[in-house]
Amino acid sequence: MIDKISIRAFVAATEDEERVREALSIFVPLNSISSDTALGHFGNEIKILEACLRRKEAQAFFQILREQLPAEDCSRLHHEIPDRLEGKSHFHLRLDKQAAYRGLFRLTDSRDSLDVCALVKTYPSNRDLAIKILSELI
Repeated sequence: MIDKISIRAFVAATEDEERVREALSIFVPLNSISSDTALGHFGNEIKILEACLRRKEAQAFFQILREQLPAEDCSRLHHEIPDRLEGKSHFHLRLDKQAAYRGLFRLTDSRDSLDVCALVKTYPSNRDLAIKILSELI
């Protein structure tokens, strides 16, 4: 079972924060996106936008992801499940921020992305069972 999904995006000073919020809004309502500010290495301001999905919404995220990802991205994601699973429960992936702004789901390795972390709950905590659950979802 997916207990929670955290989605985070960094907004550089050169980016339009509203566009990044719109990219996040394909997953969550705009009013549920929180914002924080940090300073970059060179003193530049960086906004951090974050949203969370809980149980039912998290399950729906994976259903939409499976339906919307191109077949090659879905296949890649499925094969990389063990590599993307941190420890026994944290599954990581990055989605293309620019594609999300256009309403599309695309995997990316770029740092300019929407960082997604899904918490897979198993009782007791079990990596193999988490991999099985993710394999069924993707």
